[in-house]
Amino acid sequence: MTDERCPRCQWPMTELRGGGSRHPVSTGRVDYRRCICGAWLLIVNDTLAGATRTATIEA
Repeated sequence: MTDERCPRCQWPMTELRGGGSRHPVSTGRVDYRRCICGAWLLIVNDTLAGATRTATIEA
Protein backbone atom coordinates (compact mmCIF):
# COMPACT_ATOMS: atom_id res chain seq x y z
CA MET A 1 0.00 0.00 0.00
CA THR A 2 1.31 3.45 -0.83
CA ASP A 3 1.33 6.40 1.55
CA GLU A 4 -2.37 7.06 1.03
CA ARG A 5 -4.36 8.84 3.72
CA CYS A 6 -7.97 8.95 4.82
CA PRO A 7 -9.71 11.67 2.77
CA ARG A 8 -11.66 12.76 5.88
CA CYS A 9 -8.93 13.17 8.52
CA GLN A 10 -5.65 12.53 6.64
CA TRP A 11 -4.65 9.64 8.93
CA PRO A 12 -2.10 7.36 7.15
CA MET A 13 -3.76 4.15 6.00
CA THR A 14 -0.60 2.18 6.78
CA GLU A 15 -1.20 2.86 10.49
CA LEU A 16 -4.75 1.44 10.51
CA ARG A 17 -5.03 -1.99 12.12
CA GLY A 18 -8.06 -4.25 12.02
CA GLY A 19 -11.60 -2.96 12.09
CA GLY A 20 -12.58 -4.22 8.67
CA SER A 21 -12.87 -7.13 6.31
CA ARG A 22 -11.14 -8.56 3.24
CA HIS A 23 -12.89 -10.18 0.28
CA PRO A 24 -11.51 -11.86 -2.84
CA VAL A 25 -13.13 -10.70 -6.09
CA SER A 26 -12.61 -11.64 -9.73
CA THR A 27 -10.14 -8.79 -10.26
CA GLY A 28 -8.17 -9.15 -7.02
CA ARG A 29 -9.21 -8.10 -3.52
CA VAL A 30 -11.55 -5.62 -1.83
CA ASP A 31 -10.88 -4.42 1.73
CA TYR A 32 -13.09 -2.42 4.03
CA ARG A 33 -11.28 -0.62 6.85
CA ARG A 34 -12.49 1.61 9.65
CA CYS A 35 -10.43 4.79 10.12
CA ILE A 36 -9.83 6.34 13.53
CA CYS A 37 -12.18 9.19 12.52
CA GLY A 38 -15.02 6.69 12.04
CA ALA A 39 -15.13 6.69 8.23
CA TRP A 40 -15.18 3.40 6.32
CA LEU A 41 -12.50 3.17 3.64
CA LEU A 42 -12.92 1.08 0.49
CA ILE A 43 -9.59 -0.30 -0.73
CA VAL A 44 -9.42 -2.14 -4.06
CA ASN A 45 -6.17 -3.99 -4.76
CA ASP A 46 -4.29 -1.86 -2.19
CA THR A 47 -5.56 1.42 -3.68
CA LEU A 48 -8.00 3.72 -1.87
CA ALA A 49 -11.19 3.81 -3.95
CA GLY A 50 -13.66 5.56 -1.64
CA ALA A 51 -14.72 6.60 1.84
CA THR A 52 -17.92 7.25 3.74
CA ARG A 53 -18.77 10.45 5.45
CA THR A 54 -18.48 10.51 9.19
CA ALA A 55 -21.68 10.70 11.20
CA THR A 56 -22.91 14.18 12.10
CA ILE A 57 -24.32 14.46 15.60
CA GLU A 58 -26.80 17.26 16.13
CA ALA A 59 -27.63 18.57 19.56
